Parts: sequence; structure tokens; C-alpha cells
Amino acid sequence: MGFKDTYRIGIYEKAVPVELTWEERLTVAKEAGFDYIEMSIDETDMRMSRLNWTDEQIYELLEAQKKVGLPIETICFSAQRKYPLGSKKWEREAKELLEKCVLFARKMGIRIIQTQGYDCYYEETSNEETKERFYRNLEEGTMFAASHGVMLAMETMENDFMNTVEKAMYAVNRVNSPYLQVYPDIGNISNATKDVVGDIITGKGHIAAAHLKETVPGKFREIPYGTGQVDFPAAIVQLYKQGIRRYVAEFWYTGEENWKEIVRKNRIFLDEQFAKAKELL
Repeated sequence: MGFKDTYRIGIYEKAVPVELTWEERLTVAKEAGFDYIEMSIDETDMRMSRLNWTDEQIYELLEAQKKVGLPIETICFSAQRKYPLGSKKWEREAKELLEKCVLFARKMGIRIIQTQGYDCYYEETSNEETKERFYRNLEEGTMFAASHGVMLAMETMENDFMNTVEKAMYAVNRVNSPYLQVYPDIGNISNATKDVVGDIITGKGHIAAAHLKETVPGKFREIPYGTGQVDFPAAIVQLYKQGIRRYVAEFWYTGEENWKEIVRKNRIFLDEQFAKAKELL
């Protein structure tokens, strides 16, 4: 087994045009060398409606995965930006939405949901009340997920509330369940602290996977790989030492005509970062 066979890299659904069918998405990802897709359940009605799919609709997508030979293995649950667990106004909806996502994941055979570290976002200001409500509802949601064998893993965000692994670990330790772990975004951490490796160390034993995303100071998305500040090899070394073997390439399709080539080249770029990391292990 070569080094490249010891880790797997998935691709974020939004890296390809939204107009594609699932079979087309899966085929593009496979042809570019990715190992799986991370599905997005975001704030849009189109993506949130997936949580209401019938068993027949779910079966069709499972069959598409089987036909292409590439799985959907994780969910990025960014709909929680609209319905955060710490919100007073949207508390009922936030709890219901998380439970629906867990049930959807179970039916899809998806084992990890990347949850969002927002106590509130659009309409409310973070305070002790929103934080306590967040932790209380997170624990309740984790217990529900545990009963269905689905892991929740906290993303490190762009907000001050949970922008580092160390802050996410407070939630993990407070809930204290094997079904709540950390799923850091290396790009976001790079905007939160100068000591990215030190921050990753604080999550030792509790990191389920990692987003590999490029950032520049103050900007968190749509930065092409290799043009930003993220030291991918250094982060990968620490993650790999901790036994992390699952990663997702998080980048966005922004209308480029050569988007298929970008998808292919981004897989090559990340494999090059792993090769550099190998020399440091």
C-alpha cells in the first residue's frame, strides 16, 4: 500500500455546477480522482428539501452512487446558519431540522454530519443566553444522533464563538459523547490563529475529519488553492499523526468554463500537499 492509499479525499458538492444531476456530479468527482462527495444541506429551499425526500427518492440516489461507483459519505449542514441551535426565535425549527438531518443521514448510510458552530447568526447577538441554549440543544441533538448511530462533528467557523478547534473542544468536552467530535476547517483556523498546528493538537483524539480550504486574511471562501495563506503540509502532518485519514476539498464553482479542469487540478494540488507532508512525518 502506497502513502496515497492511506488517506481519502472527498469533494464538496458546491465545487461543481448546481445544474448537474447527481449521477453527473458523482461521475465528475470520480473521474477527477476524488474518493467521495460531501453533500451540502444549506439554507436554500432546494437543498433543505432533501430532508423531506421519500424513501424512493433516497433509493434513486443510492442507486446512482452504486452505478457510478462513488459514495456520498458526509453532510455539510450549513442550513444551521439560518436555524442555529442557540437562537431563541428559531429554537424549535433548529432542533427539528437537526433531527431530520440525522434521520436523512441514517437512511442514506451517511455516518458523519458536519454541524455548524453558530449559536446565532442573522437576527440575534451572541451572549451567554444564546451560548447556553446552543450547548443545551447540541447535547440533545447529539443524544438523538447517538440513538441512530450518526456522528455529529463541529466545524470551526469564521465567527468568534467557535473559530478554533480549542473552542469546539469545549463543546465536545461539555457534551461528552463519542457521537460529538470536531471537524475542523483548516482555512478558517488559519484566519483565527497564527498557531494552526497548536490548535489542531488541542483536538487530539476527537477530530473526525478535516476540510482542506484555502483562505486569505479576512476572507473565508472562493480563494483558489495555492494563492492564500494556508500551510497545508504542516496542518496535514499534525492531522495525520493524530490518525485523521478523511479529508474534504472545500472549494466552489463560480462560473468558470473550465471547471472540470479546476476540479481535476485541485485533487492533484492536494495530493502534492500530502506528498510534502509525508516528507515531514
